[in-house]
Parts: sequence; C-alpha cells; structure tokens
Amino acid sequence: MKNRNWLIVSGSIILSLTILYLIFFKVMPPLDSSGPISFSSFYVVAFVLPVLIAPIFEEVRFRGFLTNSKVLQGLFLLLTPLSLVLTGWNTPIFILMLILYSLFFIHKYSDLPWVLDLLLIVSALFFSLHHLPKAVNFSWPWLPFLAISFSAALIFSWIIINKSFWWAVLFHGSWNLILGIIFLFGLQFVSEDLKTIEADNYKLEWKRVPFLDSNTGSYKPQGNTLFINNMNLQDILGIIDPSLLDSFVVAEPFMKYEMRFETQDGNGFIKQDLIYALEIDSLIIRR
Repeated sequence: MKNRNWLIVSGSIILSLTILYLIFFKVMPPLDSSGPISFSSFYVVAFVLPVLIAPIFEEVRFRGFLTNSKVLQGLFLLLTPLSLVLTGWNTPIFILMLILYSLFFIHKYSDLPWVLDLLLIVSALFFSLHHLPKAVNFSWPWLPFLAISFSAALIFSWIIINKSFWWAVLFHGSWNLILGIIFLFGLQFVSEDLKTIEADNYKLEWKRVPFLDSNTGSYKPQGNTLFINNMNLQDILGIIDPSLLDSFVVAEPFMKYEMRFETQDGNGFIKQDLIYALEIDSLIIRR
C-alpha cells in the first residue's frame, strides 16, 4: 500500500495554488454565523484544541482505516455516527459517511487498488466538509477554504501510508500550530487608525488594539459617555445583554478594541445607541 505519491503531489499543488489565490486576491473567510466565542477561550480554541487534541481525534476519525490497528479502525467506524448523535443530524454528512464506509469494507475485502484511491479522495472530502463552520450554508466563497482542508487531508494520508499514524498526528498538529500563529499575528499587527461614526444623537470613536499588548480590559460608563478599553466585541455584547450574542455576528472575532461612545439620548439609551452604531459600521452584523 506504500507510496501513492499522487497524494502528496496533488495535495501540495492544490494547497500552494489555493494559498497563492488567497494572498493575491486578499480573500478572507466569509462570516461564520455559528455561536460566539468569548475572549477567555481564545488560547483553548486557537492552540490547545487544534494542536494537542484535534490531530489525534481527527486522524483516527478520518484516516484510522489506513492503519493496521483494529482498535483505530474500530474507532474510525464509531466516531462519526457517535458525533451525529451528539451534535445533531446532518443528512449530507450521513450519506457521505455511508459511501466512505462502503468503500472501506470493499477495500478491506478486495485487492482492487482503485478502491483505496477512491476511498482516500472521499475521506479527504469528508474531512474538509467537517472543517466548515457548522452553521454555514456551503457557497462558492467557502471553496478555497474547503480546498485547503482537502489538500491537507491528502498530504496527511500520504504520511500515514509512507511513515506512520503518529507522524501524521505530528504534522497535523504542526500545521494547526502554524495557522494559530498566523491568526494571532493578524490580531497583533493591526491598523491603529482612529475611526469615527457620528450622527445627530451619538458619536463613536474606535480603534483596534494589538492583541498581546495587555490582558486587562475595562468597560466604564460615565454619565452619557462609555469608555471601553482593550475588549473584544463578544465580551462587550455579553456585558450589554448576553442575548445579543444570539442576534449578531461579530465581524472580527477576538479582535480587541478601544472605544469612546457618547450619546445625547441619556444614560438609559447608551447601550441601545452603541449597538446601533456598531451595526451601522458593520462591526457587528445581524444574523
């Protein structure tokens, strides 16, 4: 079963072309309308889970069939149905799972090499679909990001076939670490230009704050003025009214801001006017 160098060749080509496309056209992921995440969980979401936990779980779930371990093959068959039970039904995922499992058993009891090749492609597609946000409706803007996960899956499959399962886990974790560092850099090296939104009854001044400059945030109303320092919008909305987190999508998750908001409507309207100003400037978007 060794070699199958088409995996690493095609995976590397797709990955390189997709990254060049994203850089050249400055493409960003579409807004994710799934549940909001607080700043307090940033390092867990960006580093702990993707680097230490997800590589083991995902290599078993999506590529455990490539190992000789009956335990890992059994977990490969078990984890996806279990996730459907725990996280909710998804018909396209269920259909793809049936195709994947059918190819697995055909491969297991036959010597047809093309079956394994097809199984590897379906497995990579299965892996990439699971990396789309749960609440997303698949559309063309997501295609480049689907291609990145698909190409990575092909490369990880080649590593298991030609090296070992644990080498794939190591490379998978390293890849996620690189993505986490890039994300952190994007939060740290930001434009600190002051932006102003002004209307008849309010004025909002805001600027981005480098993520690592301070871990101390503040939310201080003083009369008709609200001073916010070093806080992200998820936590700001949570302070104003936690139910807002179900109504709005934050345009820049985990980005920290410094804001000064002044309203002429009186202290009782300061929160309402702030939400309106944030929505006008597309910092938050109604679901």
